[in-house]
Amino acid sequence: MLELKEIEEAENITILTDNGSFGEASALYTHILRLRKKVTLVCESGGLDFSLSCVPWFDKVRTLRSVSSDLTIDMTERTDSLYESFKSNGVAINKKMATALYAHYLKKRDALFDNSMDGMVFAHISQLILDGAEFRLCNESIAKSLPISLFRLKSVMFKDMVLRDDARVAIFRVSGEDLKKTGSSLEEAALVVKEALNITHVETSILLDADNENKLLKLIQGNII
Repeated sequence: MLELKEIEEAENITILTDNGSFGEASALYTHILRLRKKVTLVCESGGLDFSLSCVPWFDKVRTLRSVSSDLTIDMTERTDSLYESFKSNGVAINKKMATALYAHYLKKRDALFDNSMDGMVFAHISQLILDGAEFRLCNESIAKSLPISLFRLKSVMFKDMVLRDDARVAIFRVSGEDLKKTGSSLEEAALVVKEALNITHVETSILLDADNENKLLKLIQGNII
């Protein structure tokens, strides 16, 4: 759990974030502003995905840390729920925080279909909507905002996909030329590999490097239903 006491004792705080953690980082940023502390959002890896522009404070993110910070919180490495930390510490959720936290759940929407998921997450999402989350804006920006490069790459990868072991294993190969001609990245290739788990019977999806003797790049197991 996030130690909110550390925040209360600090005066100048840096929050490290990335595409996967920005929703929670934005909510924490709002909370710290309410405490009248100096706080900076930093994404050291560069710019965030434009699909996250629906999240409050998107335009406040910097690429360099403040040298005067007396507390740095790395949201990119946290695995616990910020929402649960807020609730257990009696932190009120305002509209900006609700929108940011809803966006965080939506960004990790694949996890919502994991077999280990319980009803608590859906209860959290429902409460965030009641708290004023701009869920329609987030849905449009995050869930329906995919780059054309991803669709180009899908056409290439699915055309050459191979199914093995009675269609339980999907095998993809990707080359540097594939990425270049579609304007895509290995991260997008990994999304295609994950999507293959939606195919009936497929339990394992594999990505191989066509330029390096079919070296294993990604292996994903599990069913998305």
